Amino acid sequence: LDNKAHAREDYTLYRAMLKTICKTEENYQDDSHIIFIILIIQESSLCYLIENIWAGQSAVSGEKDLFELILVRWNITEHWSPWNCILLTTDEARAHVKLDDPEKAYSSQFTDEIRQRHILARNYFPQIPGMMEEMSTKLKELPLPHPKERIIVLWEQLSKCRMYPVLLTIVFLLSVSEVISQCQPSSGIYLRHDGSCYPNGSYFWDDSVNAANEAISCVLPGTSLTTGQWVRVADPDDPVDCNSNSDSDPFRCTSVTSPATLNLYLAHGKLLAAQEGWYKCCLPTDCSDPNTNIIFANIFRFAEIESFTVADLPSDMTVYPQEYKLNCTKIGFNRYDISMSIGSAALASYTDCRHPSNNCGGTVINGAVENAVRYTVTVTWDGMTVSSGSGSQSTTGDQMYQCVVQVPDQPTRTRNVIVKVPATAPSSLTEVNKTTTTITVGWTALNLSDTDGFVVTVTSDTDTGQTVQVEGSSNNTITLNGLRGGTTYSITVRAYQQLLGPASTISVQALPVINSINWTLVSSITQLNNTQYHIDCLTTTDINPSTNVYWLVNGVMKSSSNYSSIDVPTYNNTLLVYPDPLGVSVNVTCIAMIGGVNYSQSVILHAPSGSPNNVRGFILNATSIKVNWIDSSETNGYVIEYTTGGVTRNVVSTSEDEIVLTDLSPMSTYTISVYSYIDLPSVNSTVIVLKFDVPSPVTSLSVSNVSTTGIRVNWTIPSSENYVTYYTISYTPSCPQLSSMNETVSVGPHQSTITYSYTLIGLYSGMNYTITVRAGNVLGGSELSRSTVQTEAIIPSGWPLSIKVLQVNSTANRFSWNKVNCSERNGLITGYTVIISNSSITYNLTSTERYIILNDLVFGSEYNISVAAVNSVGRGPFSDPIVVEIGIGM
Repeated sequence: LDNKAHAREDYTLYRAMLKTICKTEENYQDDSHIIFIILIIQESSLCYLIENIWAGQSAVSGEKDLFELILVRWNITEHWSPWNCILLTTDEARAHVKLDDPEKAYSSQFTDEIRQRHILARNYFPQIPGMMEEMSTKLKELPLPHPKERIIVLWEQLSKCRMYPVLLTIVFLLSVSEVISQCQPSSGIYLRHDGSCYPNGSYFWDDSVNAANEAISCVLPGTSLTTGQWVRVADPDDPVDCNSNSDSDPFRCTSVTSPATLNLYLAHGKLLAAQEGWYKCCLPTDCSDPNTNIIFANIFRFAEIESFTVADLPSDMTVYPQEYKLNCTKIGFNRYDISMSIGSAALASYTDCRHPSNNCGGTVINGAVENAVRYTVTVTWDGMTVSSGSGSQSTTGDQMYQCVVQVPDQPTRTRNVIVKVPATAPSSLTEVNKTTTTITVGWTALNLSDTDGFVVTVTSDTDTGQTVQVEGSSNNTITLNGLRGGTTYSITVRAYQQLLGPASTISVQALPVINSINWTLVSSITQLNNTQYHIDCLTTTDINPSTNVYWLVNGVMKSSSNYSSIDVPTYNNTLLVYPDPLGVSVNVTCIAMIGGVNYSQSVILHAPSGSPNNVRGFILNATSIKVNWIDSSETNGYVIEYTTGGVTRNVVSTSEDEIVLTDLSPMSTYTISVYSYIDLPSVNSTVIVLKFDVPSPVTSLSVSNVSTTGIRVNWTIPSSENYVTYYTISYTPSCPQLSSMNETVSVGPHQSTITYSYTLIGLYSGMNYTITVRAGNVLGGSELSRSTVQTEAIIPSGWPLSIKVLQVNSTANRFSWNKVNCSERNGLITGYTVIISNSSITYNLTSTERYIILNDLVFGSEYNISVAAVNSVGRGPFSDPIVVEIGIGM
């Protein structure tokens, strides 16, 4: 921003009131002296006139809002002057100027009070009558026929020559300072006490004027005393009786004839509460003489507030938050409490202060009055809250502070001071115009009396904030320079008087150097790494695109671009990019340079973070395969590429997570690749190879976990290229009386494991089984794979049948039997146990054959015969016994 802040003056409100007086006086068209008043009476002097002489309030209603008050003529038939004016509200002023004679319209008491204020004003501005006369003479010398024209010409001449009003101001101020500091004979009426001179409105502690040698002297150089007098302002009709010595009139006077001097002191040493306050001295005549000279002094009891002022108000309104100081000066009694506050918030509060041992942090001042201690509070204003130390108060508009001094058992002293702050924010803040580097905003100007100027603050997320101070209440537009194109700025405008007021804010984006950047898919996504993307970057025509526009693709500079003008303010710059390599997002940045500053916008063509996984193929029929997959990353769709024999290439796309491939060639092996894509395709797609045929035989057929009644059959899938949907397991027992059994196992194709197993239960113990496994799909089954196994044996569960006896000779007999049923052998029969017994003998015999020959049996005797089979585990149950008589019927 190239705008510069300017220093400000502190009396803006009074400047506005002076302008109002000037305008009002011009309307009278009666050769008013207002032009001289404006040049001679500065804002600070008008401030004194309003605040001290008129007590900062309407003389009629007591209204204290200075924005509502105006100084108008007291007698409308006479020119405005400090001694022919009255402070009223605007409504009261309208009624007052209609009065022909205010002396008759108001009460005598009211007019007397006004007359006293006029005397005060005449004494405070003693130079004005002579200067007005001198300037009136100069005005009449101008060769113009009409008074108003002469005023205008003189005003223009003085405005062009700045030195003349400055000279007048300097003369006036020097005259006042003479009264204050030098007490020279030419300085007019003044006060003197204890060898020092004091100006009008000085304070005196009753303890310091309680003897003749401590009297307050009122002196008017160059005159002789006639009937001068001291008068208590609160009781103007009862002058001080210099010869009395009573409580109601405790003063005594001494006098000097030349120069006219009237000395006042306390005869009793102490004032009563009813007698303290303002006193005026009139010289050389008494106060009834309208041409007498008057000066004021305040004589107080105990303690008083000599002054309560605002200091160090900020001149640079661009610094925020704002700081300033409040100075409250206590004079008089040395034991007191003092506080400064705004509203209900105490900014400083000290109790039981005792000078000089404990001044409660105050600064001792070597002033006119004893025990003068100044207390200073630094106030911070952040636009909503005033704070000092731990005290704070939210406030809007003017800030009224109060200083309070309290002496035990004595009246409280209170003094107020107002800091002017706009109560409202500037309204209708709008964008007026903007370019790539400037923004102009405007707002509704406030009333003249509501603001001295404006502060404009400009901030953004990227640029350093900048602040501009705009002088004058009528300045309601500003152009902000040096901005960045396309940047959005927050623009805040605040009005200020002595401090900044509330803010209005607007958000405005400077015209972009790059309007937009977009991409378009030129070719089909199924071309994968050959897919083309068209990047369009729209830039302002304020730049040369052939030299001031370039590209970055993933950080690599590219210059192979074209451009064309699409309308008067815009160029379209284009670039072709490819997904190389696959699976990598492409960040394309368009950079345009203007005024040595680079502006850029980017667009990203996104690739998925990974490829689809768990891709599976399913043979649906002799010519169709279904392919599906899982993808956990963000995607907009998929590209499926499938080839056979490394020759035929087919590419299709889908937005679903499965697809059916048709019109395939039987007995072929297909390689299927699946890519996902967002804007660009993924990398390293998952590939599946699928044989479009019946499965190959399973391999590695084996058994495990063999038990007496069950086994686990294990095998490996035929090949990763095979598509298998089921396995058929057949098991045939070695016992011819038993049939073969089949089990069909449905499986999920392309499961994560390549080894399968199946448990057969309910088998015969000790039985030999032939196991076969066949893999199959919708096209048929594979060749069989075989294996044999024997279940674990247990003792036979059956016994031999059909026991027979055959006599071999007269002494030998042959016993034989049939095999145990094969399903009850429970293992290989290795022998038999035979029990032959009667009442006299028992034979327990074994045989590995299915017969036995005995020679020792008694002819004609009966025997019980039983046979049990034996295997590797043990002996099975015996057959039911048969009864045989040897040699009889055999």
